[in-house]
Amino acid sequence: MAESLAVKARLFRDLGHPLRLRILCLLAREGRQCSCRMLPELEVPQPTLARHLTILRDHGLVADEREGTMVFYRIANENARALLRAAGLPCAGAGVAAQQTSKRRDR
Repeated sequence: MAESLAVKARLFRDLGHPLRLRILCLLAREGRQCSCRMLPELEVPQPTLARHLTILRDHGLVADEREGTMVFYRIANENARALLRAAGLPCAGAGVAAQQTSKRRDR
């Protein structure tokens, strides 16, 4: 049990980084994204983004898919959204469909 608690503690420690929460919110809001499309919004260097995406992937919160030379990332499962909801982040309930509907209303 102590090992299990240590793993969970590491997860919450790693989620405590603001950039990782921003990455999760971006993916929750926009859906599947290439890291090249995330860079301008997050305003961080590519190696920094890659390091944080790796941490999120190692926790099973983000999944990646390679297409040629590009890597696309997405929320891996409902657990990531549940953690965002538990943190009270407004992006938790958002999804691609909700975002598109919101954009249509803004026109």
